[in-house]
Amino acid sequence: MNLPIQRAKLSLFSPIVGLFLTIGIISPPTKAQELSESGYILTSIKPIQLIAADITQGVVDVKWLLPAGASPHAYSLRPSEVKAIQQAKALYWVGPRLESFLQKPFSKYPDKTHELMRLTDGESSQTKVLNNKHSSDQDEPESHQHQEHHVDSAHKDSAHKDSAHKSHDEAHHKPHYVHAYLGEDPHIWLSPIKALQIAALVRDNTSLLYPQYKPQLAANYQRFVEKMQQLDLQLNIEFSSLKGLGFIVFHDAYARFIEYYQLNQVAALTINPAKRPGAKHLADIRNIIQQSHPVCVFSEPQFSKVAVESLIRNFSINVGELDPLATNVKVTQDRYISFIQGFARQFIDCLSRP
Repeated sequence: MNLPIQRAKLSLFSPIVGLFLTIGIISPPTKAQELSESGYILTSIKPIQLIAADITQGVVDVKWLLPAGASPHAYSLRPSEVKAIQQAKALYWVGPRLESFLQKPFSKYPDKTHELMRLTDGESSQTKVLNNKHSSDQDEPESHQHQEHHVDSAHKDSAHKDSAHKSHDEAHHKPHYVHAYLGEDPHIWLSPIKALQIAALVRDNTSLLYPQYKPQLAANYQRFVEKMQQLDLQLNIEFSSLKGLGFIVFHDAYARFIEYYQLNQVAALTINPAKRPGAKHLADIRNIIQQSHPVCVFSEPQFSKVAVESLIRNFSINVGELDPLATNVKVTQDRYISFIQGFARQFIDCLSRP
């Protein structure tokens, strides 16, 4: 996908064809000579794999469990996937709120299992990271301090550039929609801050597994931080004129991203994507459309579009598609950047469409 984001200066590689391993797990192909270690790290879903693979580039392979098109909210492991869990060097998942099917198998390996929801929330909340850049924690790595200062500066820079759209911003600060997860949205990989925290965790844990590659892992992490900073600056600029435009999502899964970039979600069709919204809920949302005049409604590739099509019947409203599970990301470097850049582009294109 060609994206007009020059300041990010990302190098997009040619698409690659995913390999289906004999154990049944999908993994991006990697030349054997590019990896220094045998074995692999395993993540529950592809977006977490993208982050981990960026950090472990050249050291060890990273695979993910959930097949393309499957939902982490409702999945049953196959025997080959259980075997893959047993053989992995490390296991990363968001937590039981998202992938309940992994709670029992992952609990068998507490020494190598990392629950990201638990490790990235609490004291390291997004608000704390953005607002307290002069933290009293003097032991924090320099790279984190630089990153937090930069992201905070990015928001200030965006606010300055957005003075022409002040009315949109002021309107947005009034709560339009209360997300169902109430601050505990498990889709943590959609937050740039959480992505950086996950990347740092993978760097530190992999350095313990392979201490001889600590400098390379640190360099990979630094590249990840710099790319995130560049993209964050650009997205703040591109979103600045779109913050007041309302939209509806199929699945209430985007609070982390929406709140970070101060976008204006006005409704969601469902909390549980495995269940179709009822007639009453659809009627309520149609009333919201009549009152708030949103410009866009988003579907997801993993689920039927019937509910979305029924919702917008007789309304003039743009339709877009959001892919939170990175189904179509097929690059071999800057993987997560490519994913979040494309994810943001879906918002920008749909909200900007006449």
